[in-house]
Amino acid sequence: PRRLAAIAVAERVAAERGESVGQTVGYHIRLESRVSPKTQLTFCTSGVLLRTLMAGDTSLLTVTHVIVDEVHERDGLTDFLLTKLRDVLQKIPT
Repeated sequence: PRRLAAIAVAERVAAERGESVGQTVGYHIRLESRVSPKTQLTFCTSGVLLRTLMAGDTSLLTVTHVIVDEVHERDGLTDFLLTKLRDVLQKIPT
């Protein structure tokens, strides 16, 4: 999602759960992150996810689900993100 959408959805889900953003629900966009060690659900932009995948971040080993929104827009970033995500997932032992 876009920056504003990531923030808005995180705020909405946190409110539905009766908590503030940064507890179990957070977001991560370029230059701004509202997550904590307790965060279980993080909304982020495609660029943030792609940078994480490219860095080989080991924190992805704790991720159980990845949902990519706006795939129907079919831009170069999303296509590359999906390719990289596939490659990373194939390397994770099942």
